[in-house]
Amino acid sequence: MNITRIIHWLFVILISCFAYFDYGECVVPLIPIAVGGVASIASYMARCYFKECCTDEYIPANFSKLETALKTEVYGQHLAHQTVLNALKGHFRTTEPKKALVMSFHGLPGIGKNYVANFITDALYKKGAESQYVHFYKGRLNFPSDEKVEEYKEWIQKELLTHLRTCQRSLFIFDEVDKIPEGVLNALVPFLDYHPMIPGINPTGAIFIFLSNTGGTLIAQRLIKLWKDGKKREETELQDFENLLARGAFNEKGGFHKCETIEVSLIDYYIPFLPLEEVHVRACIIDAFRRREVEPSDAMIAEGLSHVTFGPDTPNIYSTAGCKRLDHKISLIIQRDQILQKLKDSN
Repeated sequence: MNITRIIHWLFVILISCFAYFDYGECVVPLIPIAVGGVASIASYMARCYFKECCTDEYIPANFSKLETALKTEVYGQHLAHQTVLNALKGHFRTTEPKKALVMSFHGLPGIGKNYVANFITDALYKKGAESQYVHFYKGRLNFPSDEKVEEYKEWIQKELLTHLRTCQRSLFIFDEVDKIPEGVLNALVPFLDYHPMIPGINPTGAIFIFLSNTGGTLIAQRLIKLWKDGKKREETELQDFENLLARGAFNEKGGFHKCETIEVSLIDYYIPFLPLEEVHVRACIIDAFRRREVEPSDAMIAEGLSHVTFGPDTPNIYSTAGCKRLDHKISLIIQRDQILQKLKDSN
């Protein structure tokens, strides 16, 4: 709400009125409008100046910020970059979307799935992960037992209803989907469906993101085949992987196994996170050093790379764990070099 705009239009109405009527005829009818406007502004200020509200001010959807983060801090994931950005822009710029936006991120550990989810959160919400409209669920933490599927289904539906009543632009992130007991995610179908009929709730403005290691091996195998067929990594397209991931997720053990969200086509985008090659891991290593204000030498970078395992055996070009665990290795290298330098200086 913009107080300057209200005052501007009241002024325009008054000037136009004075051209045809006297003072009393113009001012008296506007008194209730002015009082109501001031009351409305006061109410808004009291609620939303000091407290987060479900408004554009607190959900700015800063796509420039997101694009910059994806360009400069995520390596080797051109498909995720393009798809995530375009999907979110389309969803936010549609006045009345027909359904919630649903994206499923797939790939090996350590290649950027959580990283991208965090960047989305920071760009969409003023308070980032601290926003009351951002909700995280983790497979092993929130759904640890295979014996409590019905209990989990009831709980997650209550969670969604509560949060969507508070804000229709809520973000729900489900991590470790491959660790969620089979059947739990069927509870989400009413919230993800087209033109949902849920009394008092409109979930079509919401965003759901699923993160899973499911399909990581399939993605690597498909990428190798495409490479052998003469298609460069940067030339791969979403359609090279989507059907593969949908089938794989539906058939592999985990939260999506035989899941209705897949069966009735409610996931809008299956986004492959491609396995990282040496050039991408090298960039991760350099970043890790620079975050600690150290400019690495070639020897330091090579030592960082020595901790990385590449596979499969043929052609042996993809990091089996992406950039995961590299941060701790880099810290050890820096600490050791600093100790050696101090010993050298003392002699």
